[in-house]
Amino acid sequence: MSQLETPRYSAELDFAIDIARAAGALLLRYRERALSVTTKSSSSDPVSEADRDSESLVVDAIRTRFPLDSILGEEGASVEGSSGRQWIIDPLDGTVNYLYGRDEWAVSIALWDGDQPVVGVVYQPTTETCYAAGRGGGATRNGSVIRIATTQELGGCLIATGFAYEPRLRERQAAEIAALLPRVRDIRRGGSAALDLCSVADGRADVYFERFVRTWDVAAGHLVVEEAGGQVVSLASEAGYVGVIAGVAGTVEHVLSALARP
Repeated sequence: MSQLETPRYSAELDFAIDIARAAGALLLRYRERALSVTTKSSSSDPVSEADRDSESLVVDAIRTRFPLDSILGEEGASVEGSSGRQWIIDPLDGTVNYLYGRDEWAVSIALWDGDQPVVGVVYQPTTETCYAAGRGGGATRNGSVIRIATTQELGGCLIATGFAYEPRLRERQAAEIAALLPRVRDIRRGGSAALDLCSVADGRADVYFERFVRTWDVAAGHLVVEEAGGQVVSLASEAGYVGVIAGVAGTVEHVLSALARP
């Protein structure tokens, strides 16, 4: 199988890929100009006009094509629908990287039908890399099928993770990382939860975990991991955040066990 095969959601998947690419092109154009930047949850959590205009582009396209669906977006989009389906958008995941001229940022678009993801697209514009998945149809990178790594021994695991913007949460995350680091091969922090999840799906990391992310950060990558043969498990978090751990089932169990140790 070299192409995704998702008969039930193929139209939605194709649409999500197209609109993610369009939003990515807009974001690349914005990099050529001075941006207006403000902050959100803390002084280190930026948001720019590029984030907002990317979200507007995606939301407008969804409302035109799928007017009965709900929409949730990082930059404030909230549309109530009647279909039981919800589009979850991160119009620019990795804003700090984007503002610093780094490559680790992406457009993330997911469709959830009830309580499960059915379409997930994560597009990295600077490398023109598109991760895509449809429920039951597998996961791809630029049309080629990807599969999760099979490493299961904790000591051989490359772990991807990230950090919240609130200092009190970072302190807790730093302690957890410090306890885990001696037990694993190494740890990577890329700066985009969506791309971190896709790196696990693509075999470029063994496990991704983070306790304090938002739903839109992980909604698309969740399905990409599952369709690549991996497992996504909820972690304890706190109000307003979600926690996730993703990888091949055996590895996830080992990391969960390590995280549970004092």
